[in-house]
Amino acid sequence: MYMALFNIAGFAMLGWLLLILLPAWKVTRWIARTAVFPVFLSILYLVGISAVLMRTGPGIMSDFGNAEGVLRVLRDADIALVAWIHILAFDQLVALMIYRENMEHRYVPLPVQSVLLFFTLMFGPVGFLGYYLLRAWSRSRRQRQAVPAETEPAVGRVAATDGVAAAVRTSAAGVLGVFRREWLLTATGVLGLLLGMGCAIAIGVRGTELVGAEGHLRKAMAFDVAVGIYLLTLVLLVPLAKFSRGGVWAWRVSLALLSLYAYGMENVQIARGIDPRFTRVGSVTDQILGGVFFLTATGMIVSFIILAWKVLARRMDGADGPLLLSLRYAALATMGAFAAGFWMSAVSGSRAGEASILPLHAAGFHGLQALPLVAILLTWAGVPSERARGWIHAAGAAWLAACAAIAWQTAQGRPLTDFTPAAAITVASLLAWAAVAALAARTWLRGGGTAAPGAVRVQAAL
Repeated sequence: MYMALFNIAGFAMLGWLLLILLPAWKVTRWIARTAVFPVFLSILYLVGISAVLMRTGPGIMSDFGNAEGVLRVLRDADIALVAWIHILAFDQLVALMIYRENMEHRYVPLPVQSVLLFFTLMFGPVGFLGYYLLRAWSRSRRQRQAVPAETEPAVGRVAATDGVAAAVRTSAAGVLGVFRREWLLTATGVLGLLLGMGCAIAIGVRGTELVGAEGHLRKAMAFDVAVGIYLLTLVLLVPLAKFSRGGVWAWRVSLALLSLYAYGMENVQIARGIDPRFTRVGSVTDQILGGVFFLTATGMIVSFIILAWKVLARRMDGADGPLLLSLRYAALATMGAFAAGFWMSAVSGSRAGEASILPLHAAGFHGLQALPLVAILLTWAGVPSERARGWIHAAGAAWLAACAAIAWQTAQGRPLTDFTPAAAITVASLLAWAAVAALAARTWLRGGGTAAPGAVRVQAAL
């Protein structure tokens, strides 16, 4: 029974995904207003703790008065599972508190809110502490600027005096416009997120990720979400490519078809218990389809190269020069991710000795989000292009150094958890990127979040 309660509790992940990814959606607001998922988890906890107390008696509560008692109680697997549901319920309550208050007062921009909610999901008190400190800083800044609390905007409305919220609203409107224009790729990317969510629910219901001899639902979930995020990121780059009307149509349709085939192969084959790429138990047809899967991945690489060529061929002396510079570094990191994919194909798996090649694969692709983020924040902050270029060079070099260090560690066949010079360089490089990103965010926030003229031109391009 306790394992069943634990598996059913996995449905609450849907609430987290909506709070983090779609904070302004009316369904998300309804979920936050009704607290449906914390209530759901609380009911599961009530069932579990009632069963525990019926088995052990109320005397078990005395064990929570000292460390030895807590350790003794949590050695019981059933009690540990119920305790985990307890944690899940209160983590979501904290997340709802952050969401409700910030959606009303906008102490932090929505992207920052999503990051804080992610940390609340993963590390509970760390997310709350981050929000508490940022809220205190925002309140202090508003008091210094003599902005009364009662004039703060409600959800869906932004006061003219709130520069941060106005900048977020303006940039969000531009981004939503791009997604609407590129509806085919947007829908294909969202499909990946939904498929990943379905895999997560299937794991929770089944109690295992394994399907048959070779199927791993967790791999399908990671693949679906990764491709979805990748496509949604590329959508934002399309306006910078300056495609012709016919060219952009051919590019978007071909990429959408390739992605749909990849989704189908990954999910259908794994649901059948077959490795979609390197099957050893499938039929000859399955092996041929795996070869087509490889060609599909190659086609997606070609589509990226076409987009990158169109974007990076542009001169960088305009208003969007800092963004184009960041995309050059991001393109290099992405090509490293594709190289990692070919590496996995060459060894017919994701392992190199005791190391996984997947971290290198992921680090390269996430450069597409991490590096343009720095450029966008600097542009919104109105930092002069020459000064912004120095920051972007630092962030780009740090990210590429981290990717190179991960590749070095992986080539040695050692997992990233092993402390080596390569692992130390990886950590130091990622911290260096994080420092530049934090400085860019701080510069934007301290400037009131008001976009400079250059930022307006970049948003117009989007």
